Amino acid sequence: MTTSVEYPSGAPAWLDLAVPDVGRAAGFYGELLGWEFDTGPYTTALLDGRRVAGLSSAADPAGPACWTAHLATPDLDGSLETAAGLGGRVLSGPEDVAGLGTRAVVREPAGTEFALWSRGSLGGAEAFGVPGAPIWAEATSADVPATADFLVRMFGYEAERIADAEYVTLYSGGSPVCGVYAGAGERIAAGRGAWLCYLVVQDADRAAARAVELGGALLRPPGASGYGRWALIADPFDARFAAMEVPHGS
Repeated sequence: MTTSVEYPSGAPAWLDLAVPDVGRAAGFYGELLGWEFDTGPYTTALLDGRRVAGLSSAADPAGPACWTAHLATPDLDGSLETAAGLGGRVLSGPEDVAGLGTRAVVREPAGTEFALWSRGSLGGAEAFGVPGAPIWAEATSADVPATADFLVRMFGYEAERIADAEYVTLYSGGSPVCGVYAGAGERIAAGRGAWLCYLVVQDADRAAARAVELGGALLRPPGASGYGRWALIADPFDARFAAMEVPHGS
């Protein structure tokens, strides 16, 4: 299967969840989002046969579980050189991910971490913006201007600073691809968990209640936003993500 969604440079193309127990995580997300799983050399979550995310065993089982946003790049080596020149640090990789792609993890100077994704057989998530698929990702930073400036200089985004919101939306080719946010008490502002991934659900209230029934926790109750009703959820390992209910017709 080929990817039907095209991801420009710098767009969050792939999401990976690192947890101490992949089987238990698959049970949680499978029940919550309707995912099935291909448990080959690298576990991928499938939505109606389309690959939408990856699950992997945490390198440090005692460390924090987290979702990692993978930003697309057509030139991984060049992107790593650019990141280093801007004061970033390469934490791991490059590494091959079962032939699907090659990734490396980078920390930018303000402390948020993300992966770079260079496609192999997989350009990124094969479904987008529908229930069970990703729709958005944003970095929660203790220094929004610094993080946004790093990303702009690295990927050539256009930046739009939202007045009175401590939020920067980053655009590629005129389309919004990700954001940088100052965060709040329930957000993580450093490390890989600082990138909050948004996953689409049919009903945010039902998803929030079901997540708790499955052993997760509700960190922000469902509420309205300009883009849809959403809730902030921690899975049974405390990996955090947003469950987003997209308005009908969006």
